[in-house]
Amino acid sequence: MRAANRSPQEMLIREEQEMQRQYSALRRVRRQPVGVVDVPERRRTSLFDAAALEVLEQHRDFLWQRLAAHSRALAAAKDRMSEGTYGICAHCARPIPPRRLKVLPTATLCVQCQERREAALAA
Repeated sequence: MRAANRSPQEMLIREEQEMQRQYSALRRVRRQPVGVVDVPERRRTSLFDAAALEVLEQHRDFLWQRLAAHSRALAAAKDRMSEGTYGICAHCARPIPPRRLKVLPTATLCVQCQERREAALAA
């Protein structure tokens, strides 16, 4: 089914399925040790190796945080759907354009309110 023909519920379901796929992939990666396997243990870790390992760990942590935030956003969107407020801007209470919801099913703000928010954060 084309994205243009999907209902909001179907879009949220697809988003959740994609999130679950990413979660599973990240869990598999998280179980793998970080570092080079074929390096003898006697060899001292260089400063570069230690920095690379730290960056990899930080990247994994960042991915977990993003995934958790996306999971919360999906749950909130489902709650709004069951309450009948899905697709309504949380700031101005106007309808969020269907095009925006197709691109970002978890959107809580209309385009104008989102632009105002981003402008205020940039200032």
